[in-house]
Amino acid sequence: MKTIFISSVILMLSFFVNAQNKESINIGNKEVITSKVLNETRTFWIYTPNITALSLSPDKRYPVLYFLDGDAHFFSTVGIIQQLSQANGNGVLPEMIVVAIKNTNRLRDFVPSVDHAKSNPFVEFLADELIPYVDKNYNTAPYKILVGHSLGGLTAIDILTTKANLFNAYIAIDPSMWYNNEMYLKSTFTQLPKQNLKGKRLFIGTANTMPKGMSLAQLKNNNSNETQHIRSIFKLDDFLKTNNNGLVYAQKYYEAERHNTVPLMSEYDGLRFIFDYYFYDANEKDFADSTALIASKLKIHYNKVSEEMGYKNAAPEAFVNYLAYDALSKTYYNKSKALFELNIEWYPESSNVYDSYADYYLSQKDTINAISNYKKALQIQSDATTLQKLNALANSNTSSISIIDLQKYAGTYTLVDFQLDIALVVRDGSLWAVVPGQADDEFQMLSKNIFTVKGKQGYTITFEMDDDMPKSFTSVQPNGTFEAVFKKK
Repeated sequence: MKTIFISSVILMLSFFVNAQNKESINIGNKEVITSKVLNETRTFWIYTPNITALSLSPDKRYPVLYFLDGDAHFFSTVGIIQQLSQANGNGVLPEMIVVAIKNTNRLRDFVPSVDHAKSNPFVEFLADELIPYVDKNYNTAPYKILVGHSLGGLTAIDILTTKANLFNAYIAIDPSMWYNNEMYLKSTFTQLPKQNLKGKRLFIGTANTMPKGMSLAQLKNNNSNETQHIRSIFKLDDFLKTNNNGLVYAQKYYEAERHNTVPLMSEYDGLRFIFDYYFYDANEKDFADSTALIASKLKIHYNKVSEEMGYKNAAPEAFVNYLAYDALSKTYYNKSKALFELNIEWYPESSNVYDSYADYYLSQKDTINAISNYKKALQIQSDATTLQKLNALANSNTSSISIIDLQKYAGTYTLVDFQLDIALVVRDGSLWAVVPGQADDEFQMLSKNIFTVKGKQGYTITFEMDDDMPKSFTSVQPNGTFEAVFKKK
């Protein structure tokens, strides 16, 4: 397997021309496989969610989006998916693998077979070679989407017509239904009703390819070659509205877009349509409610998602954990417990869910269950922070720490990500963090060099020391991990 990193952006760290001051931002790999069906090598570009994820999930499986004319649409498609599935905590779309197929002979590949008894060799390549290869080498889930533009859109409609089960959902962007005097459009009219399309989804994005100044009302009475492209798409639209055979279908006309500008909007709207059931939109009531209702609502919602997609789905572990710690900080203990337990039900192989559940028991002063869950977390994965919390409970003799010992940690630290100074001071026999514009936080010692924050859950502050002098500390907290370096006493 040949792998080459695709460099999408070069980040300039200096205005000086110096190769050592440049870093590549990579969003995918190029791979080359040999096709026996097509008797040639084929290149595809592939994005996997771990490339851009904030935390890795090695065992997680993902739906796969296949894009024809792949090199023309790879960057925009990956951008949309990453933005709506990862960035800013979004969960509008599921995280997805993107497979973008480069062309070698576009007319050969994207023109359907005249005789539907014979498969288009390119479709055989997809079904028998590329898809099995991706399934074998990547963590794929059994949900696939096909996206095609222009002749690629014609191919998407043809596969839906003749091999609908090859994909679960389709996005056809300004498809060339006019091709060969609408031969394949007419074939769709006769063949599609024979397919069982229950549960399949199709979105068609239509560009404004009419002559300048023409309206849709005028198009109805126009039979020129110049308008055949758009007329053929609307013919298909009219047909699908009454002959969908269980197909979940939508079409959108983009008046301001032309054939080559419509893909971006169609990709976005098409994915939002295909996954219109996916997003759980947590509102203020969900956060304010002190009961465990949200845990039940999440289970019901993701049961529906699982039913739609044909395999088990769950809310992101980090999202559920965030809700649980938020509830814990508000002393909504029943709600917090239900959410931590939901995460254990959904992610039983994750060490983090047990570590978090132990934090809950610690808040209840239930040392036995806290120790038990810290041990479960460590059985799954060794983690220094979890081990230190466990040791602190097992040898809870740190309450007698002296003021002299606390003075070792006092001083001014600079928060690296924000270049903000934080003062740690000893006051009233405790170590306090003083941050400009915020209430002071009291640190509580768990074990040597390890603290938590009084009254807040999910915080672990670990100091790096050089003998008795601090070098830095790392704060692991529900909203991320932050480093502060020692500045001065």
